Amino acid sequence: MDRDDIFRKFHAEACIGCGRCTYACVAAQRYDGFSPRTVAERGLSGRGGEKVTQLWSCTSCGACTQVCNVGVDFPQLIRGLRSLARRDEVPMAAHHGVLTAVGRLTSSPTLRPRSANWVTPDLQTDPHSHTMLFVGCVPYFDVALRYIRDDLLDIPRAAVRLLNAMGVRPRLDPSERCCGHDAYWAGDDALFERLARENWQTARDAGVEEIVTFCPECASVWRDLYPQVIGDTGIRVRTMAEVLAEAIAVGKLELVAGEDVVTYHDPCRLSKGAGIVDQPRKVLRSLSELREMPRSGLLSACCGTSGWVDCDHTAKRVQVERLQEAAATGSEVLVTACPKCLVHLSCADRHHASELSSRVRIEDICVLTARRLHREPVSSTKE
Repeated sequence: MDRDDIFRKFHAEACIGCGRCTYACVAAQRYDGFSPRTVAERGLSGRGGEKVTQLWSCTSCGACTQVCNVGVDFPQLIRGLRSLARRDEVPMAAHHGVLTAVGRLTSSPTLRPRSANWVTPDLQTDPHSHTMLFVGCVPYFDVALRYIRDDLLDIPRAAVRLLNAMGVRPRLDPSERCCGHDAYWAGDDALFERLARENWQTARDAGVEEIVTFCPECASVWRDLYPQVIGDTGIRVRTMAEVLAEAIAVGKLELVAGEDVVTYHDPCRLSKGAGIVDQPRKVLRSLSELREMPRSGLLSACCGTSGWVDCDHTAKRVQVERLQEAAATGSEVLVTACPKCLVHLSCADRHHASELSSRVRIEDICVLTARRLHREPVSSTKE
């Protein structure tokens, strides 16, 4: 596929230059001269030649698609151009490329890349369960990003604890690999397809019927992208936000409400990507008073970076603004449902505290909910 094919495939010719996408775009707020519509205009006029810095500035958050009146799929357009750009350039990886290397390293079919050494004795798992907790790359984040947060493994622990409280003992698979989300959005189609096939083979061989994950990016990949490579996987995919909201609604979880006030940051893949907006809010309202930030739901602000690329001082400015917005609600806790959002916002909070007039505690929704469990887990059943 060449440049012209990419522009046609994602309907760039429909762009009417109204500028609504520019107003919504977090990258346009960071970089002068960048906007989704200018990428389309330059390509259609034959000027093209987007600088690599511009291609990697897009966070693929999807805010532009929420406001576009003519249906241009700008994130996929940018992804297609990245795929072409990779022939000559490489993405500007943060954290010395360690995290972007995880997908490539775990894609080898001869490796069993997962260790469950984070599982504590109180957690109940079942190697024969038809429900698999897809852990994703959080164990790798715990190693590489300890200077930002040293509690990232509390997220999978909380997820297992909550599933146990619902009577589910999930499967944890040592052959699980990176889901391939970042490879996909970086335009590395070969790596993404390799990871998709390896993960699908693992799930199929284990007889998995449902995948639950606390990462919206992993969920979006399993639910929306793997079928493009494999076809219908036949596997039900749910995020923990969905699982928790359903369990609370039917009385499967008994939680203790707290007195602290919380606000919620919508992860882009969960809200704009999957339309999951109400469920996490139902969970939080069962725990605390919830106050909304002005930019929320389908029009929520992005956390400022994606795929561990182009994480620079301008991204930090976006994150600081988000923390200021959270504090302005009078909330004590900023909750999110994405490990990467948690890391990015925590990084800004840690390293730019002097720019914050007041600070909020930043929490993952699973960790906060597990802390509020009222009773011992019910008798577990195989799922």
